[in-house]
Formats: sequence, structure tokens, C-alpha cells
Amino acid sequence: MLKQRLIIIGILSFGITLLSPFIFYSYFETQPKILIQQLSFGGPFPFAQQTVTLPNGEDLYPLEVKFESPFEKKTALNITPFFFSFVCFFLFIFALYSIIARFFNGKPIKEP
Repeated sequence: MLKQRLIIIGILSFGITLLSPFIFYSYFETQPKILIQQLSFGGPFPFAQQTVTLPNGEDLYPLEVKFESPFEKKTALNITPFFFSFVCFFLFIFALYSIIARFFNGKPIKEP
């Protein structure tokens, strides 16, 4: 039973980790001096890098740069930050599930 829960939580965490670059954007308050930037996306540890050309013009900033699909734009994936992001999401979802399951099961704790 616990093994099945771990597999389900692992699949859910993997899916959230893969979707995290589409959730967390890069933000520029002012125009940088170099307009061609290599930006990292994802969270909580950014793992997907894309090269982006920023627009020229002070009136266009502040600017949010969104992650584009890897099928449309060249994307470099870093394995170590991806693994750390996966572990963070896995531990968070597992802890949340454990707290909620414990609340609804209502088994009394035996104290020695």
C-alpha cells in the first residue's frame, strides 16, 4: 500500500517538476545592457535554460519572459537542479498527503 502511494506521489511530483518552467517566469525590471540573455526556468531550482533576445526600448520594461516549449526553441536541461526540484516537490507532496491522511484516518496515538 505504501509502495503504491510512493509511486503515485512520484509520478505527480515528476509531472509538476516538468511543468514548473511554464509556471515560473523570468522578470526584468529595467533594460539590461546585453539584450541576448541565457535565462533559467523552473522551480524551485531552475533547470531549463533558453537563450532569449530581449526587446530594445526602455518603454517595454518591466518585462516578463515566459518559457517556450522545447519543441519550438532550443532548450538545455540540467540534470542536477532537475533532480533537486523533483525531490523538493516529492517531499512536499508526501508530507502534505501524510498530514491530510492522518487527519482523516483519526487513529489515536498510543503514548508510552
